[in-house]
Amino acid sequence: MQGESLLETLDRQAEAWNERPLLRSLYREWQRLAVAHLSAVPGESVELGAGIGRFKDVAPSVRATDVERTRWAEEVVDAENLPFDAATVANLVLFDVFHHLARPARFLDEARRVLAPGGRVVIVDPYCSPVSTFAYRHFHRELTDLDAAPIEPDERVAASPLASNQARATLVFFRHADRFRRRWPELEIIARRRFAVFLYALSGGYSRRPLAPAALYRPLAVVERLLAPLAPLAGFRCLVVLERRVGEHQTETRAE
Repeated sequence: MQGESLLETLDRQAEAWNERPLLRSLYREWQRLAVAHLSAVPGESVELGAGIGRFKDVAPSVRATDVERTRWAEEVVDAENLPFDAATVANLVLFDVFHHLARPARFLDEARRVLAPGGRVVIVDPYCSPVSTFAYRHFHRELTDLDAAPIEPDERVAASPLASNQARATLVFFRHADRFRRRWPELEIIARRRFAVFLYALSGGYSRRPLAPAALYRPLAVVERLLAPLAPLAGFRCLVVLERRVGEHQTETRAE
């Protein structure tokens, strides 16, 4: 909510997680999707912006970090200034985090530096389809600006760890994907998927009242899969997987 601190928001999300089985089922499905795309190359796997730490339920070996100290984070890590040596990280996981980055170019520079050859960035983030853009703008507190510059710094997002532009992943990896590829040829987009056509909206997310009972999750999930082809028009979420190309020399220095 407006004016909340990060810790207050996380406490509220933890309460919602415990009280909303439909939300848990939905996120579990997305978490398993992310796990399926993790790289098996040697190196550490790190979740950035771990929030209430539920990704570790499905991937216990992934280190949970956050931009501030929380009771769920094992370490404080700034995604724009990663404390890892070059070519040492197997995976960077960003679950509902990429749209909170005020300087996405700095993060992508850092990802290019720290990932081992074959290492991956696995992103699950809001997607701005025509339907979801309308919903985000009218029923969600976070900024959704599809006219923003895709990779340039955004001081509106730098205001706090909770500030964001929900359009960021859509801009960088879909609308301006060619620009991304030119800027970071070492980070190959190996998977890009849009999903969550209607079930996420019915779940209410973390902040709104659920519109369907948890007992209907299985039949609703079947309908969700049948409607998957509509995701470009109505999807609320996307998966993007970047892989560090094997054979590229990693001589970059830490982003300043």
